[in-house]
Amino acid sequence: MCGNIRVLAFRTDEGVITCAICAGHPPRFACRTCGSEEFLTGTHCGRCRLQARLDELIGPKGSAPIELTRLRVYLANAPMDPRSVVRWLRRPHVTETLRGMATGALPVDHSSLDQLQQRPATRYFRRLLIEAQVLPNIHVLQHELTLHVAAVAATLERPTGNKLRRFYRWDVLPKLHRRYRDRDRDLSNEAFIGQRGKLAAVVRFLTWMDARGLAVSDLDQRTLDHYIARVKTREPVEHFVRWATKTRLTGDLATNVRAARNTMSNVTEEELWRDIDLLLNGEDVELEVRVAGLFMLLYAQILGRAVSMTRDRVDATGAQVTVRFGVTPVVLDDRVGDIVRRHLSAAPRRGYAAGESSWLFEGLSPGAHMTAAYIRLRLTELGIRPRVSRETRMNLLSMRMPSAVVADVIGIGNHTADRRKSKAGGIWSNYPAVRR
Repeated sequence: MCGNIRVLAFRTDEGVITCAICAGHPPRFACRTCGSEEFLTGTHCGRCRLQARLDELIGPKGSAPIELTRLRVYLANAPMDPRSVVRWLRRPHVTETLRGMATGALPVDHSSLDQLQQRPATRYFRRLLIEAQVLPNIHVLQHELTLHVAAVAATLERPTGNKLRRFYRWDVLPKLHRRYRDRDRDLSNEAFIGQRGKLAAVVRFLTWMDARGLAVSDLDQRTLDHYIARVKTREPVEHFVRWATKTRLTGDLATNVRAARNTMSNVTEEELWRDIDLLLNGEDVELEVRVAGLFMLLYAQILGRAVSMTRDRVDATGAQVTVRFGVTPVVLDDRVGDIVRRHLSAAPRRGYAAGESSWLFEGLSPGAHMTAAYIRLRLTELGIRPRVSRETRMNLLSMRMPSAVVADVIGIGNHTADRRKSKAGGIWSNYPAVRR
């Protein structure tokens, strides 16, 4: 037998079901363009359908803008069924945008996608164009949040919309830059959703003020207390009021300052090891869930940080696997290392990507890593409580190792490690200054 992917519609003289070529007959189901019988769609194969669709959208080879030529190469080399790519290319927002870019009606930059409704499908489209090197790399969720604020502000009364823009530009955005952009990171999905929720609470407050004919400068303590007493989401509103007071948009107003949450764990060490054993032995659990969960349970890694790790932080070339959570590589236990090796060699989850992802936990969207929310959900379904389990491990490490070692190995600040040691009742004295 030929070993090629063909339609099995014939029998040999021995009665074996086979393809036309192996049966000695002319092919009846081959693509009319290239002769392939793989990914057939009627008279043509999926790959030829894809090339034809790209010709329709961006023009024949050699006539399209250089950026869109890169997209053609990227999609043609995608390790997936080309018929799925064709279906995606038929979506209206994809068709109209690519055709506009090809004809010059739209610029080949992010502003063309900014005109679309900002939803997950648009985010996927943007990330794919970035991965295909059609568009320059940006922090997609940060960019989308800025577009969201501009769109919401445009629906408000002009003075109110301007206040929202100022609040975002001078208070929210600088804090996000310090936490994410300055570290060359995009917002996490959790941070993006959280920021939209907080801004929505501020918008509801401003809309409530507008409905009563009140400007921010008219806000007094009685009005603020009246509103705060009647809503569940108070902290974002109080944050906005503190900013308005600081910038002299309103008079001095008192707001509640929330006390820090008690983060001490309520999981025993025995329960922690039970959960570790569950992930070590759980062959029916996804490898990515096992690896991320073990990083959290054994090395106190925050899930949001674990899923954003890149492959270059793992060295599986030697007899033992090492991982860099902080500065100094950690040698993994053999059983954990074996699971990490299996995860590294597993088939990719991506659809359109044509090369190896740099993410250790790659997501389904082009250029994006897996979300912490997915890992958290799966661990919770297994009976593991991620937050309190990590707290337990952090407390155990802080009690049993010098804070400088904890900071160095698991990737937290020295000050954070010192505070954690004090809370956990650590018995180690400060590590010698020469260690730094």
